[in-house]
Amino acid sequence: MLRFLREAAFGLAGWLALTATAAAAPVTVTLWSWSPVAPTMAAMAAAIEKAHPDIRIDATIQPHTAYFTAIKAAQASGTLPDLIGLPPGAYTQEYRPDLEPLDAIAADSWGADWQKNFAPALLTQARLGNPKGDTQFYMLPQEAEVLNLWYSRAAFARAGIAAPPANFDELVADVAKLRKAGFIGFYQGGGTGLFDNWVFMQIAAQTDLADLLAAENGAAVWDKPGMLAAAKVWEQLFTRRVVQPGALSALQYPTGANLFAAGRVGMISLGSWWLQETHLSTNPALATMSGYGKFFFPALREGGSASPTLGGVDIGWGITKNAAKSPAVEAATKIVLKELISGAGEQVALDQLNDLPAFNGMQPSAPLSPHLKALYDTYIQELATANPHQIGNPVVFNTLAANLQAVGAGTKTPEAAMQAVQKVAAAQAAN
Repeated sequence: MLRFLREAAFGLAGWLALTATAAAAPVTVTLWSWSPVAPTMAAMAAAIEKAHPDIRIDATIQPHTAYFTAIKAAQASGTLPDLIGLPPGAYTQEYRPDLEPLDAIAADSWGADWQKNFAPALLTQARLGNPKGDTQFYMLPQEAEVLNLWYSRAAFARAGIAAPPANFDELVADVAKLRKAGFIGFYQGGGTGLFDNWVFMQIAAQTDLADLLAAENGAAVWDKPGMLAAAKVWEQLFTRRVVQPGALSALQYPTGANLFAAGRVGMISLGSWWLQETHLSTNPALATMSGYGKFFFPALREGGSASPTLGGVDIGWGITKNAAKSPAVEAATKIVLKELISGAGEQVALDQLNDLPAFNGMQPSAPLSPHLKALYDTYIQELATANPHQIGNPVVFNTLAANLQAVGAGTKTPEAAMQAVQKVAAAQAAN
């Protein structure tokens, strides 16, 4: 009997030890995204884990195209991670059935009046494309962005170009000079639908801003004269040899960005997030951003104005329904969401100039060099008045990208392409 009691005691002690060990084990939160870039996300995860030792973040960061291919496959197989990075509009709407509403979670994190912490324009974009009557948030923004073109000062100097092009004809001429000097004049990752749509939208913001903004919100106005005019300019990017040969099979990330960083590209359409290169490179031209300048898409005709500012939410986060399968994982995921947006995670991202803060009051903690501060402050000012830059309906988004690619390939006229987008948009609006 004594032996039995002794063994039972040892067994109970072992069970209690195992239980205590299990209880002390960190809860793992899985996170997938294309942004922030892997080194920045690793530092963000480390900062969050330091603040919350009971949480472990398993982060997977991939280039844009590979990431969205991966989450589409995960959605189909029911294996989405706990947190997914999302742009607003079409991408969020595509995954909305798999996402938890975030309104109550936001109220728990920041109080009942939590919306005051975000600019109204960012909140509007976060819900872009929601079904009529659905006012819930399925993603919340971490960072914001402004779209623009960037140029390499070294490439311009070698090609004998004194300043960014002021109009479209100058853009064509400057690209020819850059090609002659051995550079890719204007890199377009035409295999990345998002960047095709964004370049088109920068053009359409000049030819018909009102209808562009209406179209983003679901209006079937893609065949309006101004939208057709923008499609014709898009066509000229290919017929007048502005973009590089093979552009339609090229990727903006990682290929285009890497070539631009390596000094082989004269101009490229990116945005405020290019400032993150200051913390990803030892090249002084990038580390200080002294080798680069930015400008908006040039005026389509001499004497005209460059494209108005487009921007808004860069990346937001959605909590998937998979996270809710475990109360412990769901609770930890909510904590990670808050830290990514307004806590230790976002502070790391801002300190590495990953992009512009979405949460009011957040800013880089260390002083910036005069040149970087000027760039950063300009972006903050531009963001305050930026026009939205996302299409809400995923079907329309994909249709526009496919038809722009067809125009670039010469298999569709701009007229036929815009009529095709219009037909799909009208059908979607009628649903």
